[in-house]
Amino acid sequence: MNGMNSVFKMQLRQKLTWFYLPWAIMGLSFLVNILVSVLVGGDTIYTGGLATIFVFMFVTALTTTIQLFSFAMGFSIRRTDFFSGTFLFILFISIITSALLVLLSYIEVWTGSWGNTVHFFHLLYLSDGSWLAQFVVNLILLVTFSMLGYGIGAFFLRFRGIRTFVMLAAVMIFLSGMSLVATRYEWWGPIIKWFAGHTALGLSLWFIPVVLIIALCSRQCLRQSTV
Repeated sequence: MNGMNSVFKMQLRQKLTWFYLPWAIMGLSFLVNILVSVLVGGDTIYTGGLATIFVFMFVTALTTTIQLFSFAMGFSIRRTDFFSGTFLFILFISIITSALLVLLSYIEVWTGSWGNTVHFFHLLYLSDGSWLAQFVVNLILLVTFSMLGYGIGAFFLRFRGIRTFVMLAAVMIFLSGMSLVATRYEWWGPIIKWFAGHTALGLSLWFIPVVLIIALCSRQCLRQSTV
């Protein structure tokens, strides 16, 4: 328990990468989109700037896992404690971030899309449903992106650079191949229709087993990794 608490505190000290920098970049993106919308005029625009927070969660989980692992091992912290402490911190920061995103989504609605300029936090489909549904969707997506970064970081610690590169290349080739197959056989229409027939909340729940699988694999990689 003490080791897990120590890892949690280690992660908490990384405020710049976990909180300040992601929100600063997203805030800058928000201001730029507001400015562009005012200059262009016309209808309210929809942006994808919200994606920056999810990308930063992925990158931060990846980099902090690699950077802090050896440091934590130097204090004789068990590998399982490192895994548990980092996983709990990801849940903690994801809950806070999700709550703030829901709050900003409602503020955007109350202000009429910031004076009828831009939809940044309250997006079609993703923001459908009650505040609780939005909170759960954001939370699951944040945890999923973070665990993807965490999993890649743990894989790197176990197998190092070359094998990690080969693994990522294989995944990219597989996804590109599936995309070509979907295009060749005109599957994109039915795929989009299938997604449209489900709510964002319903689809996000499918990521829970994915997160659990990544967590189990990450734990195993960390247990067998070398410093």
